[in-house]
Order: sequence, then C-alpha cells, then structure tokens
Amino acid sequence: MHTETSTSRPSRLRTALPALAGAAALVLAGCSGSGDAGSSSAAAGAGDGTGTAAHFTMGLGTAPNSLDVTRHFDANVMGIMSLFTEPIERLSGDGTLTPNIAEEVTQPDDLTIVYTIREGVEFSNGEPLTPEDIVWSIEHVTDVEAGAQTASLTASVESAEVTGEHEVTVKLSQPDPAARASLALVALVQDADFGEENAAELGQPTAVPVGTGPYVVTSSTPEAVELERNANYWGEAPVPDQITVSFFGSDDTGQAAMRSGSADGMLLGNPVSLPQFESISGTNVYSTPALMSHFWSLDTSTAPFDDIHVRRAFAHAIDREGLLKASFGTSARPLDAMIPRDLLTPIASEGEVDDFLAGLTPIEFDLDKAAEELAQSKYADGFEVELPVMAASWMELSALNLQQNLEPLGVTITTRTVTPQQWVEMVFSHDTGQIFPMSFAAAVPDPGLLRRVVSEEARTQAGGYNFANWAPPELQDLAANLQETTDDAGRFEAATTILTQISEEVPYIPMYQPDFVMVLANGFTFTEAPTVIDVASGTWIQNLRAG
Repeated sequence: MHTETSTSRPSRLRTALPALAGAAALVLAGCSGSGDAGSSSAAAGAGDGTGTAAHFTMGLGTAPNSLDVTRHFDANVMGIMSLFTEPIERLSGDGTLTPNIAEEVTQPDDLTIVYTIREGVEFSNGEPLTPEDIVWSIEHVTDVEAGAQTASLTASVESAEVTGEHEVTVKLSQPDPAARASLALVALVQDADFGEENAAELGQPTAVPVGTGPYVVTSSTPEAVELERNANYWGEAPVPDQITVSFFGSDDTGQAAMRSGSADGMLLGNPVSLPQFESISGTNVYSTPALMSHFWSLDTSTAPFDDIHVRRAFAHAIDREGLLKASFGTSARPLDAMIPRDLLTPIASEGEVDDFLAGLTPIEFDLDKAAEELAQSKYADGFEVELPVMAASWMELSALNLQQNLEPLGVTITTRTVTPQQWVEMVFSHDTGQIFPMSFAAAVPDPGLLRRVVSEEARTQAGGYNFANWAPPELQDLAANLQETTDDAGRFEAATTILTQISEEVPYIPMYQPDFVMVLANGFTFTEAPTVIDVASGTWIQNLRAG
C-alpha cells in the first residue's frame, strides 16, 4: 500500500471561488444505490504508467438524480459530468485556470470576461461547437428562474453574448473576484440545440447532455453510469477506453469490491474506513486537505445562546482532540479558526496568516472554565437543548461529548438523529433550531464564503448559512468586500477582522478540517493527489495512469 499526501501550499490567486451551493453534498458522499461493480481489465503499457486500459471502474457512494449540473450540483458527481461535458477553462485544486474549450481568456476590466473559443471542436454527436453553444451553457447555469442550483454561484453574471466568429463576452453586474473561476467550475459546455429540445428531461437517462468531453455516456442507471471514448474528442485521450462509475452505497461495499478486484478506484465517504482500504494489497491512497469546515452554529438570537457565556461554555466543553480519531481516523485536523488557513494564504503571505492564527485566543477544552462561564450567564440554573445529529459522525460524537460534560453543570442535552437528506433539507430551509452541526466548503482557496455566515441577508436567503443569526453591523461592509473587491490586502484585513470577532463572540464553534481521500488499485495511479476540485473539473481522469 502506497500513500500520497499533498501538503503543498497553493500559488497566490487573483481569482477565487466561494462556497459550492451544493456543499452539503460534499459532506454527505455515499448513501444510496448499489450494484454490480463491473469488471476491471488489465492495463496495457508494460507497467510504465503510459499505456491505455480497456476499462476502469470508480466507486462513488450516491447515485445522482441528474447528469445536468444545474439539477445536481455536487462536486463528486461533477466528476462524472465533466467526463462528457467539459468546462470552458479547467480549474485546478490550487485555483490555477488553464485553457480548455476557451484557448484564451482576457479580462479587460473588472466587469468583462472575453473568451476566445478553440476552433475545430466537435460535440460527441458530430455537430461543431459554436460560440452560441458557449452562450447557452453560461445562461443555463445562471438561470435563476429555471431553478439552476448553480445560479447562486454565478449571481454577478449579467449577460453573455457572441462578440466575434470565435468569441464570447461575459458582462458582470458588479466586480466579482470569483466570477471567472465560478464559470470555469460550473459552466460545463453542452450542445445548445439538444439542451433546448430536451429541456424538461435534460440530465435524465433518456436525455443525457451532449458535450465535447473525452467520453460519452452509454448507460445511466441508479446502479452505475457507463461511458466509452468519444471518437470526436479534440484533445489528448485519457487512459481508459471505457469507464464505469458504480454507486456502492457505502465504503464497506466499495472496499469489498476493491478487495475482490472488481473496483479500481474509490472516493471515500467516511475517512474512518480508510484502514480497510489500506489493508488491501497494492492500493494507492491519495489524500489532500479539503477546503471545508465542520462547526457548530449557535443561534445568538434566542435563549440560551443569546448569552455569550453559554456559548463559551459549550466551546470549552468539547474535547475536539479527543474526538478526532474516532470521528476521522487520521484524515482531519482541528480548525484554528472558522475556516482553514488555506483559504487565507492566497491573499496574504504564509507568515502573515500564521501570525494571525497564532494571535487568536483559542477556546480550549477545559471543564473548569466551562463551569465558570455558565456561572456567569443568565442561565446559571441550567436549561435543556436538543441537538440534531447524523448517526456515526463527528456530529453525534461531539453531541454526546457535550451531553456528558455539561450534565454535571445542570445542562440537559438530548440528541435527535436525522438522515443526510433531512439534514440537507434543514440547511436549505434554514430550519436549524437553537444549535446545529454545519459543514461548508470552498471550491478554491479564498475566504469569500465568510459572507455566507455573517451577512444580514445570509440569515434567510438561499445559499446563506447564517444560522447563528449573527450579523454585527460593523462587519457587513467587510463581508461584502470579500466578494466584491479584488484588493488582496483589503480582503485579508476584512477576513481577519471577521474571524477575530467570531473567535471572541463564539456564534460558531470551529471543529475540524477533513481530508479528501481517493484510493486506487489494480495498478492504477495518479500523477498527483487529486483535490475535490480536480474531480469536479475532470482533471482527475487526465492524471490517471495505468501501470
């Protein structure tokens, strides 16, 4: 077994992307559908990694409800979509943008993006790619009225129009440092005629989008998606002739398939299962820190969390270090602040970021301090509170830890088990109660997603996660600046001011930053450890090698 862990820091970015609207899906990988994993074929190429392979089987947990990104915005499922519908530009895990369908991209001013479209590209059905297809694809993912799940990510896009024989120009309604990367992530290019003709069923098995990618879907069922090479593909062909993406329903089923030789790869849904995969002879483990935060949200507008001493008491009563291994094995780390440091290093030096984090006053696990804080509160006589949790997760373990540690102090905690789907519904309906276990992710290293937990509008609007109902007036302009200005120094000052105030007033209790983990077997390897955004953008298949 070989393990590769990526710890290198990303290069400084001028372009950034806020939290995925489907962040919940990133957290909840794996809970439906199972079936025959298919067969894996030996790779050709004399073991040097440069050959082709007849077949590659990748395991995911959950079957998609659509293969159209506007109807199932999930980074893991986008790893399938981007095999046949390509991005305009390819976004990497460190935020780098490289040419793809667009061979050149310019930004003449803060409100304009100009794409020069590659000539000679054809869709899998043989039709030529035109600038009109690019415009349709951009309008498709920005269509609020049609209910596009991607629309909140591209809200600053005002228009897209053909401005030359091979040119498309996008106009923004306001400066947005995330706009170009947002479009690179979600604007997966489709044949506009096919999309319009099949609008009602687009993404279903009877109307899989037609794209320009290296593969074409031949079958889509709740058990698996089957793909074969696109004979019209314009670029360098990836290693496998055919791909099966199987939906195993659980890591246990996936590791059994890998152990039997019928699965070549697996995207882990629960990192605690990693030792099972590591015990399989010949596996290669690829792990990268996810740009994700797990945390507790405390509703500061209602009792008892309207009292800062209660919030601090809860923070002191959680043994984050003690719960880490049981929750994540070795595939996570405690957060120093509300967001991982990797979201700050693109806009400031590593030294500046480290100095800032070192200057925050941590709320450590200390039951004596928890008792002191509760004694100072207006609820010193005790109270009851219910915590919704998903079973066998960091949520449940930390809730039980709070229950045990606070009971002697007069706090009665009960837990209510919710399913992943119920949890998602609570998130998007803002029905999260007094205290809620939350997770959100950024697609590239950038602190812009902080706006979603501190702004006034994020208390109620779709895509907002301010379940703490905490929106200090002095932070509102700073939160807006994070997503509406391109000045790195000003954005770093805004982010650190917000993070400092969160640390002091505790509307949220930071918990963990997990890893993104993939496992390969049967001689397959990656040229580098893929990040979640490498999966979403389709880079993972380009970096796959057969040994």
